[in-house]
Amino acid sequence: MIDADAITPGTGADAPFPAARDRWRESGLAEKLAPLCLLIGRLVTRRLEIALADAGLGLTPAQARSIASLWLHGPMTQQSLAAHTEVEPSTLVRTLDVMEREGIARREPNPGDRRSYLVHLTARGEALVPRLVALWEEVEAELVAELSAEELSRARELLSSLVSRLATGDAPCCG
Repeated sequence: MIDADAITPGTGADAPFPAARDRWRESGLAEKLAPLCLLIGRLVTRRLEIALADAGLGLTPAQARSIASLWLHGPMTQQSLAAHTEVEPSTLVRTLDVMEREGIARREPNPGDRRSYLVHLTARGEALVPRLVALWEEVEAELVAELSAEELSRARELLSSLVSRLATGDAPCCG
């Protein structure tokens, strides 16, 4: 069961919304997998934000996902990168503007379609990949610290199965 205090902000002793804990439990959502997956995603993203800040890379999780996608899949259109990173195209444009100013990525006209651009990692962007991999390893170690090898293997198997069944269109960054 998902603890209401873990998923509902401000449910401690000084909570501005003390009824949230009771509503959470009464709703039946505490027994569902989807809210747990959303919570895990939010918490892992928050942990990645902290790791990125601690490392002094000056990157956001969105930029890290973009770098990973471009490194894994090579140059791609902005539309495809938006799909791979699961962000709205307009949000990606702002992310890419910053990445271009920082010399991490560049956009070039797409020779196959004059209406679009291909996004490439620069040498500086490529150089960030080993550091990002190391940060992911840190976050992973924290995430699985209390799991046995068998539990970890089973968790990966189950989550991979869910990803396979839910993925549509372009593969996510890691696929």
